[in-house]
Amino acid sequence: MRYSYPCEIALDDEEAETTGREAYVAIFPDVPPAITGGWSVQEVNSHLRDCLETALSFSIDSNEPLPEPSDPEPGQVLVAVSAPVAAQLALYEAMRAEGIKPTEVARRIGMRPAHARRLTDIYRPAKPDEVERALAALGLQIVTEATPLEQWAPSREPAPVL
Repeated sequence: MRYSYPCEIALDDEEAETTGREAYVAIFPDVPPAITGGWSVQEVNSHLRDCLETALSFSIDSNEPLPEPSDPEPGQVLVAVSAPVAAQLALYEAMRAEGIKPTEVARRIGMRPAHARRLTDIYRPAKPDEVERALAALGLQIVTEATPLEQWAPSREPAPVL
């Protein structure tokens, strides 16, 4: 699975009216709790990945399936999670698919159960080789792909309705 999600970014007219400053809002339509903003294009771009990863962590904390990313629409940018987080998300999804808990992963790879719980905790990053071993124990491997970095820039087109 690819962990890159479309993001809509627009001028935040309400904030501009309230403060008199230019502001931007960013929403990930496929990940409902994911919303962020900034006072400049650079600031909003700098918040996108952290916002997305935080929102996806809520699914893990709730033991819910991760949202499926849709194809981007015109005017949207794709935002990808970091490579280590993508590996942890893949492990989380594989464990859900097999209906196993971290203790079973720990048993399969010879790891202490308390340590195995960290393998899918994106705020306590696990060592990449440990996540890869856990994925291999579930019959999976990580394939890395580099794509051009997308950054949002204001357009002369009307802002999308959010």
